[in-house]
Amino acid sequence: MRKKSVFLFLLIALPVIIFLFLKSFGRNEFTIPVYYEQGLGDSLSTPCLDKAKEQYVVNNPLVQNGEINIIHFERLDGPVLKTRLEELERVQDVFFNDEEINLSTYLNGSSIALSDITDYDRRIQFQDQFWKINELDSTAWANLKYCSVAMTNLDNRVVLVDKQNRIRGYYNIIEREETDRLILELRILKTEEDNVGAVGE
Repeated sequence: MRKKSVFLFLLIALPVIIFLFLKSFGRNEFTIPVYYEQGLGDSLSTPCLDKAKEQYVVNNPLVQNGEINIIHFERLDGPVLKTRLEELERVQDVFFNDEEINLSTYLNGSSIALSDITDYDRRIQFQDQFWKINELDSTAWANLKYCSVAMTNLDNRVVLVDKQNRIRGYYNIIEREETDRLILELRILKTEEDNVGAVGE
């Protein structure tokens, strides 16, 4: 009878002890990639990109240094834009109170104007302090997309840039799973940035 009691105790208590130990002493660490640590190399043929063999950083006044930037490009109105804006609204719903995160949508003014998307205001609650929508002329738009954040002509993904202006992710947010990944990786990046800040203090 005593053996059964000991066995039953271990059966119940052991998982609890392991859980408490891991919760107290374990470290649950996830990381997200830092893109182009050895430079861009020849992976992209865009001639305006910096081909230096060192960590590539975004160098453009539209991308604020010292903050986390989510950058979204659009050149056409339509169902795809509607889907992307709805998915970005999900990101906004999670992070709109975070002053260190900026979401920016850049419209190519040669094919879509800011006034073309005002109708979306009725369905999407744009939080101006978090989500900025800007119309750029085609030259500035192309310079930011192709020459600064290392995207191609056919690439319509959203880009995540950290506080050091390093590219940390590309996301095809027309797919819900990709939006979920962006939200998760933003949380990981925030934890990473907070840990770096704590070490520096």
